Amino acid sequence: MTLPVFSSPRLVAPAIAPTLLLVLLLVWCVPAVAASNSEEDEWALEEESTDDVNEGELRFLESAPDPDVLHAESRIRITPASLESGWVDLLQCYRNLDAVSKVELVFDYREMRGLAVVAKRGVGKAEVSGQSVQLENVSKHASLCIEAQVRNLYRQADGGYVLRNGPWMRKFLDGYYPFRVGLTVNYPQELVRFVRISPQVQPGFRIESTPGVIAFDAWFEGQLRTGIHFLPGA
Repeated sequence: MTLPVFSSPRLVAPAIAPTLLLVLLLVWCVPAVAASNSEEDEWALEEESTDDVNEGELRFLESAPDPDVLHAESRIRITPASLESGWVDLLQCYRNLDAVSKVELVFDYREMRGLAVVAKRGVGKAEVSGQSVQLENVSKHASLCIEAQVRNLYRQADGGYVLRNGPWMRKFLDGYYPFRVGLTVNYPQELVRFVRISPQVQPGFRIESTPGVIAFDAWFEGQLRTGIHFLPGA
């Protein structure tokens, strides 16, 4: 049996037998952000940090991995209020989870509120506790969807904004394994416009952009961090 572990969110194993300690590590973790000059408006200006350096070699896959590979799909909604506060609406779904009797889905976002389970399939029990979801009787290929608000939209010195996510990674011991990640972002096109995304578009990392919507679909091994940049004005 493979026991998955996530970090932000991650599946954290409860007390288990030593034979189960060799686990498949599947990580989506939100990097720490340096505090801004104002405690009341700490989200306002993001500072670059060496802590953001990618420790796993990122390799995009030119062909899609096995359709049964772990798949994380997210939708983020940026509202006019988000541009003032940094808080965005998040809907997140995980598909093709591994079978396990008990596991804890823990979210390590620096700031998160309103966490709730909105859908599940192949999961006997899913109970919210703080910034975590306790899962029981998870079947192979199970799925789980949650909603919450997170604060990961940062104002830039040039007056623009960047939405940062990651790193996403799927790791076992010292190796990185295929992972599929999709993200769709809805934003107020009358107030901001999409200008660029990092990393650059390439085989295995594709984007679709229409006024008010930017989305990417990625197949990769290693660690993936993304930055979606906006400027004021339509």
